[in-house]
Order: sequence, then C-alpha cells, then structure tokens
Amino acid sequence: MKRILIALILLTGVQGQANAQFLKKLGNAIENVAKKIDHAASSILGGQSKTSKSYQLDNTKVSITGDNPGVNMTKLHATRVYGSKDVILDMQLCNNSDESWKLYSDIDYCVAVDDHGNQYKKGGVDMGSGRFEDERTSNTILDDTKMNMRLLFNHVNLDETRFKRVDMGYYYSDPESKTHNGSFRMDNVPITLLPSLKGDGVYGEDKVLIGSVIEDLPQSIPYMYDSYKTSQLNKNGKTYTVVTFTLDGNVMFKGISSDNTSIKYICVETPHVQFKVGEHFYQVDQYLYQDDQFCSPNASGDLTFKGLLFKREENPITHQKEIKRVYAGLAAL
Repeated sequence: MKRILIALILLTGVQGQANAQFLKKLGNAIENVAKKIDHAASSILGGQSKTSKSYQLDNTKVSITGDNPGVNMTKLHATRVYGSKDVILDMQLCNNSDESWKLYSDIDYCVAVDDHGNQYKKGGVDMGSGRFEDERTSNTILDDTKMNMRLLFNHVNLDETRFKRVDMGYYYSDPESKTHNGSFRMDNVPITLLPSLKGDGVYGEDKVLIGSVIEDLPQSIPYMYDSYKTSQLNKNGKTYTVVTFTLDGNVMFKGISSDNTSIKYICVETPHVQFKVGEHFYQVDQYLYQDDQFCSPNASGDLTFKGLLFKREENPITHQKEIKRVYAGLAAL
C-alpha cells in the first residue's frame, strides 16, 4: 500500500491561499513517489523535519512536528457511530504561552492512515464553530486557555478499529507577521464505536436485540450503557416491564417487555443513540431534511424506515417536524 509523508506538506512554508494551492499540488506529487517517500523527504527537506516534543495521551503518542507557539494537545478521543464510515476526532488544545494565537487549519493539511496503509484525506475541520469546514478555517486560542476542536475523516473502512497515524497540520503568524507551520502527529489512535439503533436492536461494541432475555443481558456494554434497571408500567390494564439503560447517568434507550421476560421493542427518546435514514445518521430532536422521502407513513401518520418507527412533533419555532421518539420492533405492528 502507499506510504504517506504528510510532514512534507505540513513543513513547507504556508503563506495564505497561494501556498494552500501549492500544498495540494505537492501532496499529489508525493503520492506519485510514495515508495521512495522517506528518501525524497530527506533530500527535499534537508533535515528540516523536526519533532520538538512527544508525549502520551492514554494509548496515543502525540508528537509536535515543525513550529509550535506553545500549544499542546491535552485531550483526544476518536469515535464512529456503528455502521457509519465517518470518524470524528474530538481534541482539546491548551495554550501554555503568554500570547494569544490565531491558528489556521484545513482538511487538505490533514491525513489519517489505517493499519492496511489506506489513507483518508476527505472530511472537515471544526475549530469551535460547531460545523465542519472543508476549506481553511481558524480560531484564536487565548493565552493560558483551552480550545476544543474536531477533525472529521470520511469513507473510513468499517472494520478499522484504530488509525495507525493521524497528522493534523496548522499554521500561525508571530507578532512580526512571520508565518510558521507545524503539525500534531498522533500515533495509535483507537476508534471508539458508539451505539446506533437498527430495526432489530441497538448495536455497538455489543448489542441488545429485540427478543433478548432480560436476565441474560450483559451488565454493561462500553459506550452503550454502564447499568440498567427494571420497572413496571401499567397501561390499559396490562403490566409491562421497562428496562432503562443508562450511561454516566444519562438515559440511552429503553427496552419494553410485554411478557416480563424478553424485550419486545426498544425506544430511543434521547439524542445519545443515533439511527440511519437513507445515507445519513440522525438523532432525537432533529428533523429528517430530505431523507423523509425514503420513509413510508403508517396508518397513524407516523413514518417507518427499515423496521424503525418515528414519532414526530412540530417545533413551534422552526415549524419542522422533529423526531421525538424512535422505536424498533413496532414498525410492523
């Protein structure tokens, strides 16, 4: 498989948009000489590639390559929703210097590599705006403060459980308006699998399915629930057993049993478990954009999609019908 030298891109001087285009062209040239990339780096950079600091964040080795104004990465967590090809890296940067710095980044300056040598360079960067940008973005990190940011990689193979390496490039200007550039290099980034609801149950590191026997449920499933409790519900003269699954005190989903033995259907009414409609993942309190075209209405006017039943309510502010509850095991009833 191809080997990658993102350092060659990141350590070349970045001077605004013109140099951003240069970086793209240089990245393409690097791919064409992938098998000789280490030799090419040594020849072209003349030893400029330098690592100023390396340290551990849990299982990940973080190295600062190139120039850095005194900003460290202090938190890192990579996640994907079960069934999704998108991987999100949540990061926290801490400015330990006495200056405020405006940092710039771009998905073109970033790359992830898996254990099979596959490289991922499509996605976006969120530097505090709450949305991913596929072009240059920036934010100012004040002195002695922290800043949260996210990095998105698309089309990641579903069977990958970690990135072997991730490089996130950036640049900044000093008080004399001189531009500096560098990168955070992350070696061994585990990918956490977050739960999603399908027509027959909740899937993640393990699964809770329609038909699961309550007394045989695992005591916990990583990132899905760390505890559960049962309660009784009386409705229309019939008693149901409700199993409430929680994680860090937050309700994740509920299982309902009509025979008080096994789970008959599952209800999600909080945003903590996502579900797929069409090609997109959604959560409670969102509306379906254009993907409601893939759904079918039932006799009650609710929407169904691949074994899921959606209960919606109109938001009085946006006048959009937002999803408030999702059920597995009820769509065919």
